Amino acid sequence: MRLRLDLARASWLALAAVGLTLLVLAAILPGRAVRAEDRITLQGNYFREASTRVLAPTIDIEMDLPDERFTLGGSYLLDAVSSASIAAGAAAVTGGDAVFTELRHQAALRVRSKLDGWTFGGFFRYSSESDYISRAFGLNVSRELFEKSGTLSLAYSGSFDRVLVIRPSFRDTVPWISPSDPAIATCEAEDPTTCGNNLLQSHYFNVGYGHALHRTVLAGLNLEVQYIHGPQENPYRRVDGAFFQAHPYTRRRFAPNAFIRWALPRAEFIVFEQRYRLHVDDWGVLSHTTDTRLHFRIAKILRLRLRYSFYTQKGANFWIPMTERPYPADAELMTSDPKLSAFMTHTPGIQLTVELKPLARFRGLRWLDGAWVQATYNHIFPVTDHPLDYYYGNARLGSLAFSVPF
Repeated sequence: MRLRLDLARASWLALAAVGLTLLVLAAILPGRAVRAEDRITLQGNYFREASTRVLAPTIDIEMDLPDERFTLGGSYLLDAVSSASIAAGAAAVTGGDAVFTELRHQAALRVRSKLDGWTFGGFFRYSSESDYISRAFGLNVSRELFEKSGTLSLAYSGSFDRVLVIRPSFRDTVPWISPSDPAIATCEAEDPTTCGNNLLQSHYFNVGYGHALHRTVLAGLNLEVQYIHGPQENPYRRVDGAFFQAHPYTRRRFAPNAFIRWALPRAEFIVFEQRYRLHVDDWGVLSHTTDTRLHFRIAKILRLRLRYSFYTQKGANFWIPMTERPYPADAELMTSDPKLSAFMTHTPGIQLTVELKPLARFRGLRWLDGAWVQATYNHIFPVTDHPLDYYYGNARLGSLAFSVPF
């Protein structure tokens, strides 16, 4: 009962904030000229799997001050988790086979500037929940080339997170020190965990190039590189029912990817889009992702997007299937994380966007000129030869968004 009340309270607070925003918009916008470059977007996100429900309402505002030479944006997200997987450690937190509710608050601020073919941008994001605090920032720059037919981009982002763990007996939080922390091996203190560090830092780089190959064809290449250092385990999940997970303390990831978009010449209302991404890291994880999308302009105010994504992954080199466990007694690295196992997923999806411009002709609704409503749904079907490892089952992801210029 307490779970339902906590989730209901979080949901009603989010809905009240959205409702208040809509009332304010209705009050101030009708008498103002519409500026399509200034926009506010409200979105509700929903995730569901066998043991978890997540509601994540967001609000995003972007303004040009006074035009695209300087753009300022901000967003706020409330993440309300209705339950947590027992396999992910809910039992360790609650003391039994029960669920718990957790709220995550996230706020972000971003800036962008366009000057003579150059685009500069940056952001700062802060996120907190009961056992995790995250601070992230990023910078990016892009340059138009070859008479604006090509764009070269470069981006960097870094995050610095503090990982905590809830102690079930005391209901408090303490820093989580990874069993793989190299400081523990050389520690001379009576309690080796006092030598460790609960700081998880990530450095991400992206370099990309996009080029208009034809007036109806756009293609691009990107290379993503990421370096992660710090505790990377879920502190609540156990291996073989008793041991803490122990993941490598550092992780290096490489992900080249490419895309192509083609507006079909004899059907101007159809755009074909294909994406491919290869991921490899020094944990032994190797994955391939293909993402195919078809965009349709069904009517003047109606757009439809169909999507199919296929993902396949090789497990980490220290992952052992459940059927071959327990881990050896001298194993230094252990995991029970299904995201590090071998599996594949099929994800069909659909997105529908309705433009509200026709409603702007009515008295009092002028502020809807340039507004739209968008609904998105994706369904994930996992497939694995090791069902005991991948025990989450099907997942559903949906969102409903409303965006209006001001």
